[in-house]
Amino acid sequence: MQNDTVIDDRAVEIRAAMNADEQAIRDLFRQLLEAWGRGDGPAYGALFTEDADYVAFDGSNRRGAEAIAAEHQQLFDTWLKGTRLVGQIDSLRFLGPNVALVHASGGTIFPGQRDERGRRPSIQTLVAVRRGDGWRFTAFHNTRIVRRNALQWMLYGLFSKFFDR
Repeated sequence: MQNDTVIDDRAVEIRAAMNADEQAIRDLFRQLLEAWGRGDGPAYGALFTEDADYVAFDGSNRRGAEAIAAEHQQLFDTWLKGTRLVGQIDSLRFLGPNVALVHASGGTIFPGQRDERGRRPSIQTLVAVRRGDGWRFTAFHNTRIVRRNALQWMLYGLFSKFFDR
């Protein structure tokens, strides 16, 4: 009976730690949205590890927190000025005690836009890691959601075949 109590206590401790880690990762994602909304490239980049891989919707790739920060500040000052990023975590799964896989969805809201779902809906895959200073994202991949009707799929197939894509 004593061993069962020890095992139950340990299970409760593990569950509490996982809940705290899950909340920390959810907070990290919330900070990502907030930094974008402020147009704050340095704060956005600080949420990533120094060796992070960041793949944008167009396939461009930035490596490291500094490059991510600089690229985003340039975007926030120009094409994405005044935009907000909306989104939510759709799933969060721990791959180990210090690594989590996050799938999120969301979109960008441009100035004057009323639709709170955002334009250019996307799915993001993020990998969060725990390091000495807490949780950070070490990988980010953004993929646009493209919805096509039957005619659009046929045209896509034809253009792909003829233009060798």
